Amino acid sequence: MGWLDRKKQPEVVEQSRHPEIDPYLHAAGHDESNWLMSYADIMTLLCGFFIMLFSFAKLDATKYEKVRESVAKQFGGDFKSANAEYARFLHQVIEKNGLEKEAAVRFGADGVSLVFQSTTFFDTLSSEISPEGAKTLEPFFAEISRIQTAEHKQFKVAVEGHTDSRKILSGPYPSNWELSSARAARVVRAFIDHGFDPKRLVAIGYADTRPEVEPARDPAAVDETTANDRNRRVVIRIFDETAGPAGPSATALPPSVESPTGT
Repeated sequence: MGWLDRKKQPEVVEQSRHPEIDPYLHAAGHDESNWLMSYADIMTLLCGFFIMLFSFAKLDATKYEKVRESVAKQFGGDFKSANAEYARFLHQVIEKNGLEKEAAVRFGADGVSLVFQSTTFFDTLSSEISPEGAKTLEPFFAEISRIQTAEHKQFKVAVEGHTDSRKILSGPYPSNWELSSARAARVVRAFIDHGFDPKRLVAIGYADTRPEVEPARDPAAVDETTANDRNRRVVIRIFDETAGPAGPSATALPPSVESPTGT
């Protein structure tokens, strides 16, 4: 074959697979999802790295619990664990002073409460704290003050007065509303006398609208006299200002204390 024959053969040109020519290569080279593979690899490596660090770390359970509670409080978490601790401190005051029959502690996510039979502080139809009542209340002031300013938080103290359902027929107060409010205000005044900020104190009179027990619902469970004794009470509630003075979770009341007839 001569040079003329070679010249006559058609020239075969192999098409270059260039992105500008091959649309498939062009699409593959600019796939916007390709970065996800690299990102997933990096995240997997980082996850493994931190798992390895955690496995070598020595976890201090006490410090972890303190940090957990602190974070929960700062972000509006559950206050119940902290309130349980405050309740324990108040219960220690009760035990130390032998006041198991006069006072009981309750706590919940929204606060801590001290519950006293009204006869602990007041005589029948009276709103003046008796000498024995003042002696009973005295040991609690220091502990409540410590709780009120605990961890740089400002708790409020609400004093609630409660009566039984019997109507007042004589005396300085026309109804249980005035009597319960006057008793709550008198206990608040005792707090002020011990240096508490009046702006963080609340006096509330509930009369007989929030009974502990209602014998009419279950006469076999509790007689009327016992119900009246338990319903006549003073409640001192320590609560976070953002939670409000709603009633916390209930615990057992102290044993009923015999009291004279009347509110």
